[in-house]
Amino acid sequence: MTAPDNVYEIEIATTPERLWQALTDPSDTQQYWYGALSISDWTVGSRWVSQSPDGEVYLEGEILEIDPPRRLVHTFHVVHEAEAAAEAPSRVEWEITRLGDRCRLTCVHIGRGPATMDYTSGGWETILGGMKELLETGEAVGASM
Repeated sequence: MTAPDNVYEIEIATTPERLWQALTDPSDTQQYWYGALSISDWTVGSRWVSQSPDGEVYLEGEILEIDPPRRLVHTFHVVHEAEAAAEAPSRVEWEITRLGDRCRLTCVHIGRGPATMDYTSGGWETILGGMKELLETGEAVGASM
C-alpha cells in the first residue's frame, strides 16, 4: 500500500536559473537539505544520491526526466533506514514556474510506502523552506541529519 501523492508548493523571489542551481548544486543543497549533498551528472538514466559530506548515502534514485531550468523527475529510495529501504522506490517531480520576479517551485512525491512516508513526514516542508531562506537571504538554514 502506498500513501497518496503529496504536493508541496512554495514561491521564492529568484530566477528559474538560480532556483535550478539550488536544486542541483551540491554546495547549495548542503545548506538547506539537512546538510546533504545532492549529487548526479543530471542526465536521464543517471544515478542521483543524497549523501553526507563524508560519503554516507541517505537516498538514491535515477534521473527520469530533465528539462533545465523547468522540470526534474527522479526516483527516490531511502537506503540508510532498513524499513524504508525495503520498500520500492517512489518518484519525485520538481516543476519550476516563473511568476514575474518570483518562481513557484512545485514538488510532487508519488508512490511512497508507509516507511518512506514516515521518513519524509515534515521533511519536504523543511527542505523547501530552507531553500527559500537560502535564495532570498543568502543564509543557510539546513537542519542536520
